[in-house]
Amino acid sequence: MDQTTKPTAPEQPDAAAKPAFWAVLPAAVRYDEELPPNAKLLYAEISALTDQRGYCYASNEYFMRLYNLGERTIRRLLSELQRRGYVTIADGDGGKDRRKIYAGINPLAANPAKNGREPGQNFPGNPAKNGPHNKKENKKKNNPPKAPQGAESAPSWKPERFAGLWQYYPRHTSKQAAVKAWDKLKPSDELIAEIGKALRRQKASDEWKRGIGVPYLSTYLNNGRWSDEPDVPPDNEPAQTGRKDLVQL
Repeated sequence: MDQTTKPTAPEQPDAAAKPAFWAVLPAAVRYDEELPPNAKLLYAEISALTDQRGYCYASNEYFMRLYNLGERTIRRLLSELQRRGYVTIADGDGGKDRRKIYAGINPLAANPAKNGREPGQNFPGNPAKNGPHNKKENKKKNNPPKAPQGAESAPSWKPERFAGLWQYYPRHTSKQAAVKAWDKLKPSDELIAEIGKALRRQKASDEWKRGIGVPYLSTYLNNGRWSDEPDVPPDNEPAQTGRKDLVQL
């Protein structure tokens, strides 16, 4: 008898739960500029696993095998989804050593009579976001007043240092938000040097080289992402020579 094992798809987090053929990715999640792309993909998978009870049992290991990401990355993405109110994570009452992950936004809840019962229809996470939408209110929320032209070009706090950071950072998106985050943080020269060293390490990581998990600069500054633990021990980092520290930018 042939004992050769064949590659299989990631094991489902619950024997009775099968992912839906379609995943739900609401506009609020899809167009959130502060949310990493992989977090949006993770939300879609959670929605596909969520049944009529409004939650799933998926573990970090399941997501790690499915998307070939590290556990720390999965935990960070889940934490970001929870922080922004898109999911709710409850521990301890879903069976032995299992947690419940509730998908917090449900676009089908606005008209249940028309849509019928769909998996995850009774999402309990954000009732204010789940209710009927008013087009005028949505238009106001989704179209905030535009800043004057040139408002994002130079912050009031150490503008020359921000210019160096913006040029060095690997993702040039949403500069106006980055300027606001910089002026709010008001980093000292010592902190700027610390951010520069952290960025040099993070840009050399496999995830950032592949474009995985690189946040907007505004998110990086607001959430203190320069203090993230390195993916590899510092001893394994290649020697960096001839490169300027951020303090010199």
